[in-house]
Amino acid sequence: MTTLLGRPAHFLKYYPVKCAGSSAPVQNAANTKAYRIVKRDGALGQKAGHRGATRPGIFGTTLNISSFKLEPGGAAVGAGTVAQAHVVPMVNHNSTIYGCFDLQGVTNAMPNYVLDAGGDGLMVTGELSNCCFAWVQQGNDLWCTHVQPVGGITPGNLQTELSTTGSFAGLPGTALSTFGRNQYPGGRASIIGVREGGVWNLYAQKTDTSFDTLTESWRIHPGPAVRL
Repeated sequence: MTTLLGRPAHFLKYYPVKCAGSSAPVQNAANTKAYRIVKRDGALGQKAGHRGATRPGIFGTTLNISSFKLEPGGAAVGAGTVAQAHVVPMVNHNSTIYGCFDLQGVTNAMPNYVLDAGGDGLMVTGELSNCCFAWVQQGNDLWCTHVQPVGGITPGNLQTELSTTGSFAGLPGTALSTFGRNQYPGGRASIIGVREGGVWNLYAQKTDTSFDTLTESWRIHPGPAVRL
């Protein structure tokens, strides 16, 4: 956790992080919850946490490294430092499946979930499979949401809708930035936020192996997306 919060670009370039989502009961506000980072079970016969991921070592060597998961909860065996993380929950485009909040197809007046100066500077949301993550800068804060394309809309059309006509109720007509199926056309993605020097940075990891290994890692906010 110390390295993730202190050197996020380095950590997230190499180390796969599978994210477990959580509920956020208060809309249009910051919601924080204790999160821990733990190594995933290693592959048979491999070191703890190793599921195929590697990074460069010195003198041209390749190092086998661990894959991790972020999950809600306090200290556990093998867990790193526990952080009070901002939570951005999944909401549904037009469905009540999984008990998630139902937008009823209305994406131009959505509730938001705030990343502010509180907590320990970490943001967690659940894995993206077909979903779209959307955000807008509001002062030093970020307003965010994570929308699942259920209820008759395709993943691509959801991202187009959020990018072109989507907005938050508190900022009507303000265009949203998005990360969706257009950016991860196959596999899955993790979106992880880290507050650095008072500024929220959003990072995206892409995977074709359910976060055993990574295909790409990016910083997607602020500014133009940059591959790590």
